[in-house]
Amino acid sequence: MNIYKSFLCALCLLFSALLAACSLEPADDTPTKGEPTANDDRLLILCEGLWGMNNASISLLDHGVLTNQWFQQQNPGERLGDTANDILQVNDTLIAISVNWSNIVQYIRPDGTAIAATENIPNNRRLATDGRGFLYVTSYADHGYVAKIDLHTKLVVDTCHVGYEPEGIAYYDGRLYVANTGGYSTQTQDHGYEQTVSVVDAQTMRELRRIDTGCKNLYGAVAKWREWLCINAAGDMYNTPPHTVVLNMASEEFRVYDFASTYCCAAQGRFYCLGSAYSHLTGKYAYSTHTIALPSLAASEGLADYAAADSVIASMQSPYALYISPFSAHMYVSDARAYATNGYVYEFSPTGALLNRYLLRGVNPSRFVAL
Repeated sequence: MNIYKSFLCALCLLFSALLAACSLEPADDTPTKGEPTANDDRLLILCEGLWGMNNASISLLDHGVLTNQWFQQQNPGERLGDTANDILQVNDTLIAISVNWSNIVQYIRPDGTAIAATENIPNNRRLATDGRGFLYVTSYADHGYVAKIDLHTKLVVDTCHVGYEPEGIAYYDGRLYVANTGGYSTQTQDHGYEQTVSVVDAQTMRELRRIDTGCKNLYGAVAKWREWLCINAAGDMYNTPPHTVVLNMASEEFRVYDFASTYCCAAQGRFYCLGSAYSHLTGKYAYSTHTIALPSLAASEGLADYAAADSVIASMQSPYALYISPFSAHMYVSDARAYATNGYVYEFSPTGALLNRYLLRGVNPSRFVAL
């Protein structure tokens, strides 16, 4: 769940569930293009749904053919849960999904069939794995912590307290790097926004230190390329603007950029950043696109080879996710539109040409994973 978009509108939607349910139909009748895209991509598209409405879902995009409500089709009579935040392919046989308001991590096979769930991880957010049989999950509960799950038993075997409301998490060389937000500061008023990255020993689950980035509210999923980590800093949405922090996890040195990377992915030795900066002063979102080259850390406006897609992205109502396939190099961008309507996914070629637009039967398409 995007706290600064879905959560705010969900408070209103909770008291007008009937109206919201009616609005799930698409706002127009523009069909999906009939010709499947000629590539080898098999992607899962995670749709958050709406907070409190138990309508999280997964769509499958297989060689250009879209199957909506794929999880429900593979598991008749079951629901994915309430407000799905993250999805991670752990290995060739296991996919993990954090379901925030259901307080579970759901596990499925690559064919979509449900296996099991880890329960009682309240307000869970983002996922990482060490590739050695453990999964790590951030949680906003209990002042902020990371849970360590043994994937053989699906049980929580240890926890570590970090900063308030931890978000993105990455594993590197035996350590976890956890972006702290303090995102509930305006609601609870018992703490301020965080600006630190917690470094945790993954084996002992003890916090080693905190890296002070000097940037407020390290909100959202992180993107990782080898030892590099891209972290969005949302600011306070009043007078402190958003920034992007790129951290070298090997040296723990970092560089700060004066643009947002709300939706970011790593591909081809670059970070591709789609920024969504909200201002309470104007009541509007400002969108931007940037590329950061690695290891030079040189930043440029636009999406490099995909620059032709910039104008299409600028025309979207609410860009909500960005992903580049490691197989086809096609870029996928979702549009959540009104956050209570079925979303779109746009597919672009490696040169940024628009190939397809897919109409989802799911709300707030926020994450992609390649099978």
